[in-house]
Amino acid sequence: MSSPPQRFSFGYHLNSWDLGGLELEPGLRFLADSGFGWFEALARNEFSNDFARRFMRSGEVGPPQADNDIPFLARLALFSRVQEELGLRLSSLYCNTELINPATWELEHDSLTAIARLLVGFGSPVLVLGGGPPARPGEPHTADDYDAFCRALERIGSTTRELGVTAAYHAHLDTFVETREQLDQVMDRLDADRCGLCVDPAHLVLSGSDPVAVVRDYGAAIRYVHYKDTGPPDGLVGPARYAAFCELGAGVVDLPGMTDALLASGYDGLAIIELDVSARTAETSALESIAYVRDTLGLELSA
Repeated sequence: MSSPPQRFSFGYHLNSWDLGGLELEPGLRFLADSGFGWFEALARNEFSNDFARRFMRSGEVGPPQADNDIPFLARLALFSRVQEELGLRLSSLYCNTELINPATWELEHDSLTAIARLLVGFGSPVLVLGGGPPARPGEPHTADDYDAFCRALERIGSTTRELGVTAAYHAHLDTFVETREQLDQVMDRLDADRCGLCVDPAHLVLSGSDPVAVVRDYGAAIRYVHYKDTGPPDGLVGPARYAAFCELGAGVVDLPGMTDALLASGYDGLAIIELDVSARTAETSALESIAYVRDTLGLELSA
């Protein structure tokens, strides 16, 4: 029996250049030359940067840094220029906020609304939301925490939907939703018509979850997908978890199984290939992942 037809197209995440301290414009031009029509990038606005500094333990947590809006606006100007010159389109900006902190929530909502309006200008289909503070050891999230978290996601999702942008929450290491149990608690409470799900299989595997089962169980709520691989999760803690990310096919994620589940569900959104930092070069890693998508998974970059 033949597989259902591919209805989703691929993009590539700028992380390998961005987090690797490399110039972005050569990376964007490389992606356009490689056949991609879409790219995703971290927002790198002040809320997202500060959340990562305080909660996402991919390295040493230093003191707060003085910031201004010049790098953020210059970043947007580059993305706009590349879109005009190369036709390479911004799929989303990834944003981290706390979501359940009463002291910051209204400002976070305003910031996310402004970013959604920017995405409208780019013609971007999705706002990827991350964040929410992770549960502390021995202090699991309460029912009230889950309710507040879901109401916040629904509120920003309703706001973005009115603007024509879909909101999707990304379960991620060191955030409110890391494990399958936490994801189930959220999905039991969340109106997915207002805020859907972004599936990232590498983060799920590192939390001990099965991404194929997540796609099968929550396929109707999936609005966005990351294609990401990781080495074995056994014994990994702290920054070592992030260092385990690798090129597609070089790790332990069941990407063929996830692909079959996506095809079976009729998923027709975007799938973004992602690697945080390449151990070689960003271009070499991207080409290896592209080859895996085409030669092993039998998919095309553009459906």
